[in-house]
Amino acid sequence: MSEQTVDIGGHALQLLPERAVFWPALSALLLADLHLGKAAAFRRAGLAIPEGDTASSLQRLDALIAAWQPREVILLGDILHVRLGSDPALYRQIVDWRARHGGIAMTAIIGNHDRGLRQLEPEMDCYEEGIERNGLVLRHHPPERATGQPWVAGHWHPVVRLNAGGDSLRLPAFIREPANGLILPAFGGMTGGAPVSAGRGRYRYVTSGEAVLAVDGPQPAG
Repeated sequence: MSEQTVDIGGHALQLLPERAVFWPALSALLLADLHLGKAAAFRRAGLAIPEGDTASSLQRLDALIAAWQPREVILLGDILHVRLGSDPALYRQIVDWRARHGGIAMTAIIGNHDRGLRQLEPEMDCYEEGIERNGLVLRHHPPERATGQPWVAGHWHPVVRLNAGGDSLRLPAFIREPANGLILPAFGGMTGGAPVSAGRGRYRYVTSGEAVLAVDGPQPAG
């Protein structure tokens, strides 16, 4: 696997092909938008969606934890797709998964889909929008205006469309915003994506699942 390192306000963050970030200074994995329980919600609505999206997402997170051995996992919102109290099986699945990683701190930012997320406390620490670690602000929603502080967020589910020789390919992407911000791709497997075009001061990095590749030329300094 081949990752890229970006500097966000003096913080070196490694962009991983698995659609997550490793923060060496804190030994922390950061990821956003798992949307656990989404397939089950569609099945309850009568749509023939295959089972297993939640298990697959948690297994991929298991693999990242095994590879990077973090001290902490930080989830940047929209961990859930459904109200947790309406899906007891999902609650038990998450609690059982958490128990397998008892030695690792788990922190969650509450996103707009995370209804009932606090039911997972004390298994994970849940916070409202925006917490600060070592001067880096961790959010779910990207700020609407410059904040004067570096930040990392999710929510957009960013993708980039690449075109070559009449063919096109749409890939999940990390987006480095001009005002010292970084937006992560959605980690969940059934999350879709919103195309993000080039912009002044914006740098996009796509992931193929095997490597992270810069789309917009050399990365800037933090």
